[in-house]
Amino acid sequence: MKEKRAYESPLRAGQLEQTRQLILAALTEAIADESVQELTIPLVAERAGVAVRTVYRHFPTREALFAAWSGWAQENLHVLMQSYPDTLDGLRRVAPELYRSYDEHAPLILAMLNSKAARPLREQGRRHRFHSVEAALAELTAEADPVARRRAVAVVYLLVSAPAWQAMRLQAGLDGAEAGTAAAWAVRVLTDELRRDPDGPLRHPGR
Repeated sequence: MKEKRAYESPLRAGQLEQTRQLILAALTEAIADESVQELTIPLVAERAGVAVRTVYRHFPTREALFAAWSGWAQENLHVLMQSYPDTLDGLRRVAPELYRSYDEHAPLILAMLNSKAARPLREQGRRHRFHSVEAALAELTAEADPVARRRAVAVVYLLVSAPAWQAMRLQAGLDGAEAGTAAAWAVRVLTDELRRDPDGPLRHPGR
């Protein structure tokens, strides 16, 4: 007796993927809406025009939805949301591309930075990005004092972050291309100095 194989219609699969994309696009819209106070599954369902149970069918939890959205945003919006390069060469080159993508999607990025509703998304991605910077600097900080290593990672992480883009945009009037070039220059200077003196972040100015 031949075993029956489950058959999934290509049309059905296409409809499921279309609904998934619709939900993720609705979440983007909700994030960029300054009036939204909390990102909930019912809110996303309403914006997507689907039932709440449909959202849960694709994303069992809010955390699963947020995790999927980070990858979707990188693929569809060309915004690096979840992680940074985990190699030194990649980290030294990423700022211009990153800052340009922030300019292209400024309303969304500003909402991500300033919206109370987007706080869970910020926190979810921050750990991944910080660990990527740690990995990228590992070869330069392997012999460094732990305090020096933590300070170095913190400073470089800040330079390739959206808050740095926002600060240069608002305080100095730099666009993404200018700010990205400046940030990449600063990362190169700092990493060159770390290679020369891994414990440099321990020293006070003038010493």
